Amino acid sequence: MYWMHHARDLLILMCGGSIITTITFASLWVRARERATRAESLLEGMRMGGRADSMSPALDAIAEEVERIGEGQRFITRIMSESASRAELTRPRTPGTTTPH
Repeated sequence: MYWMHHARDLLILMCGGSIITTITFASLWVRARERATRAESLLEGMRMGGRADSMSPALDAIAEEVERIGEGQRFITRIMSESASRAELTRPRTPGTTTPH
């Protein structure tokens, strides 16, 4: 009879522990699922261009500066080629000089 008293206490403890464990794991599973859903939506937003919207002003400014640099390079190249052709036309060649090739 003495062991029956302990068996009942053990059964109550095991049932209580099972219930607490089940509730704990269920709540952790729900939280993990919410986090996964949030992370998935965040990644989908990044793929769809969420990051591009925040970076587009910086990219536009960089593109404009690169275009200005290109225009400056074209201008300098044109000026140098014009000045070289003018210098060649204005300087007469003396007979007997050789060009360095």
